[in-house]
Amino acid sequence: MIRKILKPFIIMGITLFLLALLLPNISYTDWTTIVFASIVFTLVNKIVKPIIKLLTLPINFLTLGLFSVLVNAGLLMLCLWLVPGFVIEPMTLFGVSFGKFMTLIITSALIGLTQSAVSIVL
Repeated sequence: MIRKILKPFIIMGITLFLLALLLPNISYTDWTTIVFASIVFTLVNKIVKPIIKLLTLPINFLTLGLFSVLVNAGLLMLCLWLVPGFVIEPMTLFGVSFGKFMTLIITSALIGLTQSAVSIVL
């Protein structure tokens, strides 16, 4: 029972830690920031995301699901605002500089991919 409750928090913590190691634009102050960020991000995904997805269902339907990418980036921005010390800087990829919001879109996609890989391993 406890393991089932804690598993999403652990998976998100490992995901954020791995991405912070691999990407130079993601930084955190100390390990407690990663723990707090994983708790906040998991709670936002479990509580706020279903409500936002329900409210944006017509737009999501018209864009064939592409609007959900913007929703994920917005939720990541909310988590960055709620967790002091957890920072995602604008990135440069293959010589192309991206702005803050495009970086959040790319990072949220990477979080989803890494989270899936970590959940398969665990």
